[in-house]
Amino acid sequence: MPRMVDRIGKRIWLVAAGAVVLRAVTVAGLELYSDEAYYWLWSRRLDFGYFDHPPMVAWLARLSSALFPGELGLRFVFLLCGGLAVVFAGLAARELSPDPRAPVIAAALAAVAPLLALTGALALPDAPVEAAYAAATYLLARARGGRWAAAGVAVGLALLSKYTAALLAPALLLLVLWDRELRAELRTAWPWIGAGVAIVLFAPVLIWNARHDFVSIRFQMNHGFGRGANLASFASFVGGQLLGVGPVAMLAGVAFLIRARNSAARRVAAATLVPLLVMTYSAARGPVEANWACLVYPGLCAAAGAGLAGLSGPALRWLVGGTVALAVLVQVGFALEERTPRLIPPNSPVVNRIHGWREFALQARARARQACAAAGSPAGCDPEDPMVVPSSYQVAGMLAYYGGWLRLAPAQERPSQLDLWADWPRPGAPFLHVGEDGPDAETRRRYPAAEEGPTLRWDVAFRGQVIRRGAVTAFSRFLGVNAPVAR
Repeated sequence: MPRMVDRIGKRIWLVAAGAVVLRAVTVAGLELYSDEAYYWLWSRRLDFGYFDHPPMVAWLARLSSALFPGELGLRFVFLLCGGLAVVFAGLAARELSPDPRAPVIAAALAAVAPLLALTGALALPDAPVEAAYAAATYLLARARGGRWAAAGVAVGLALLSKYTAALLAPALLLLVLWDRELRAELRTAWPWIGAGVAIVLFAPVLIWNARHDFVSIRFQMNHGFGRGANLASFASFVGGQLLGVGPVAMLAGVAFLIRARNSAARRVAAATLVPLLVMTYSAARGPVEANWACLVYPGLCAAAGAGLAGLSGPALRWLVGGTVALAVLVQVGFALEERTPRLIPPNSPVVNRIHGWREFALQARARARQACAAAGSPAGCDPEDPMVVPSSYQVAGMLAYYGGWLRLAPAQERPSQLDLWADWPRPGAPFLHVGEDGPDAETRRRYPAAEEGPTLRWDVAFRGQVIRRGAVTAFSRFLGVNAPVAR
């Protein structure tokens, strides 16, 4: 039996390694997605919290970009996190089923789940939360005695990655009523020690939030439980879940978990289904992004592996083999379309979000010198290191990563981390407005200046189609009045 377990473990790791390699090939050579550059910008100023998320994404971005250069270097550690999510899906399936096929099936489903393949390859908060939450799901399934401390570490790391991991708390409360073994464990010190470990790990984030008026937690609460949902947005979320993890993994996983018969299955069911139900409820109230539920996908894949292992040989091979083959073909097709789009228009959001930003930044630097000259070359209007008012946080991240401009004022668009840093221009100093269009009335109100130069514009094309427009405007002598206090 130990040899078989060891052989199964090797197969899980091989599947995960294959997933990492395929994902790395898929994103190799592609420019950063705008949010990746924004989180890279965070990593230039390490902290215990940020406007939008807990700090793990910034910490990992700093580590990864220090290890290897370029976009793939930034994504390297996040690719490893994606691989770990696959490993823990397989290990969790081993807790759910004695069938030796279950762990490998679970790992294969997690390896090719479309949204896991995407989020497990990009420098976003999703990859670390998927890995840590998958580890927490696996460790909770087998938590007895001292193992609770390890589960606490995994929960703490998940909370450091994304606030949605906090949905594990109501899941555990409901689990107390459902799981007799858990109630017995609660009469010992170990579950409480595990909870204490998670709280200690997450405490710096809570302290940071307390010092910043809980801006990060409030932002996510408003974002997650907003209003304005309609039938189309709700259907989009539900459809996104079916396609995101794959119909086979979703249906087989849910079917297995709602029939949970033992403690391990009940724990995985609570950790997986409760967050999914909460997010579905949230989607009925307001728009919810499909990737928010990715943290429970490894648990769904684990349950699907356990359920599908009970099928007969031919049915199992066709269902699982067909799912994996189709998903790999889709991933390869997506990679080809991103580079040489034939079916997807080059100016569609799916393509243009990861193309043209390097050119945009280079053009901005070239136009900055012209803009300063057109504004009369005010002293301090330095195209190499200007004070920049970006139109959005996405533009700010790209100008920082590809253009090397790190003096960034709060953006024209919605509040972001730039508002917390509050790097306003000095009174009397010049600054540049850079965006995909010229400054609007609100920007002029927030950044009053003695003089405004002409707006210089350019286009960025990809495969013969304009995918992005740019504009630079130089302002001289910032007056400093009416500038709001940063929140």
